[in-house]
Amino acid sequence: MATDTKQSVERINFRLPAAGKAMIERAAAVTGQSLTDFAKASLLRCAQEALDAHNRILLSQEDCAAFMAMLEKESEPTAAMKRAIERYKSRYIRRNSNSNASCP
Repeated sequence: MATDTKQSVERINFRLPAAGKAMIERAAAVTGQSLTDFAKASLLRCAQEALDAHNRILLSQEDCAAFMAMLEKESEPTAAMKRAIERYKSRYIRRNSNSNASCP
């Protein structure tokens, strides 16, 4: 039985100065890629780098040490945390206590 392996293809259109296009064409040529392949690879790489930078949290050594100390410090749960635990237990644990489910 044949399956459709085609992926959806989207189009991006944009304009740039002639000098910019010429530079991109030269870069594609020196890397042995078509303009389209070079542009796609470059845009995807740049997009991934932007997303990685956005999702990364950088801490100084001092801030990192303070953060780790807070994580390692034992403390009692707050009143709000205790209420949340009880809500969770009443909704998921007690309801599933008679079933064979291993997860809520």
